[in-house]
Formats: sequence, C-alpha cells, structure tokens
Amino acid sequence: MSYRSWPSAPYGRDSVHAQADPWTASGSPVPMLPGAPPMNTVSLPHPNSSPHYSSVHYDPPTGAPTILALNPLLSYSGIPPIYFNVLQDVRSIRLRNGCSPSSLQQPALNPPVMCLYIRFAGYPFWSIEVSNPCGVTVLDVLLRIREALLRGVSPQEATVSHTASEYFRARTRTDPREYAQGVKRVDFLGPNVFFAGLSPSMDGQNRWDAHFVPTA
Repeated sequence: MSYRSWPSAPYGRDSVHAQADPWTASGSPVPMLPGAPPMNTVSLPHPNSSPHYSSVHYDPPTGAPTILALNPLLSYSGIPPIYFNVLQDVRSIRLRNGCSPSSLQQPALNPPVMCLYIRFAGYPFWSIEVSNPCGVTVLDVLLRIREALLRGVSPQEATVSHTASEYFRARTRTDPREYAQGVKRVDFLGPNVFFAGLSPSMDGQNRWDAHFVPTA
C-alpha cells in the first residue's frame, strides 16, 4: 500500500486552499489564546449526536495496489492544516479561509476506508484505531485523537515521561475536578497541544503518525 497527496480539485468549493493564511469559519467568535490569529467557531454536531455519513464503495482492479491519499485537512506539512487544540472541545475547531465546515465530514482517505490506525510518535503504548462502517471521516479522526489523549495514564505509560506531572499541575491549577482525575496522556505532550497533522508511518505497518506543535 502506498500514499500520495490528495488533490483538492474534486471537492470544488469545499476544497482546502493551502495558500490562504487567515483562519475563518461560520459561527460566533470564541475566546482567543494569546498570540492566536483571529478565528471563528465552526458549527459542529454535538459529540453525542449521530453525524450524517454518505456511504462510498471502492473496488480496486484485481491485483492493482491501493494508493491512499490523505485529506489535506489532516496532512502534516509544517503548517497546521486546521486550528485544533486537543485540550478544547472539537466544536472550537477552526478552518482556514475557503474551507467549508462540511469539509470535516469528508473522507479521511481517498479511496475511503472503514478503518485506519494512528500512533503517537515517541509514545510506544499509544496506538489508536479509527473506524466507521460508512467510511472514516476527518471529524472521526479528530474526535478519536482527542478521546485518546484525554485518557488517564496506565502504570506503563507513566514511565515514558518525567515532565508530565509539571504540565498536569499547570493544566489543573484552577480546576479541582480535573486535578482529581490525575495525569492524562495529553500532559505528556507538554506545550504541544495543537494538532499538526498526520504523516505516513515509516514502520511499514500501514499506520499514520500524529504530530503536535505548541502553536497553530
């Protein structure tokens, strides 16, 4: 199985314009982080709601290799494709100018797949599966990543980093309820709480590596 860049042409108005620097989306303004560019909230379905999916079937020619193209919204290219702070609710996700909120319901891969695997580089115990019988979408990936990072750590995971407790205290300083839940995986990211995209894993296991940066 091989990978290539996903051309934006088939998506017309909903395609991603990589050259656009401003971040815009529909919705009302939300509080901004220090130094963050002006953005608006994307109207997303509630996490407990059932999003609408369109079934897509793909039958590759017999014997032909399947070439998977990653959606540009998920592609790791040095500049975060979307504004997604994993500490915040997914309804706070913001998109670049020219990208419709409906783009989050696009397939994560082309051709669509019902399952994909993601690992968190540098953390050997962190590997997640994202699945959807109608085809994994961009939003599926983001929801699953955030869910995985907000889990409490196991004794094995606790040995991976010696600095997680520092970021745990900073994160929970004003929230006793969060403090009572203990250290979570997201604390191991330190300041790198912004999703920066996915890249093909180099281990030959048909997985994707998730990347995070301190600013978007």
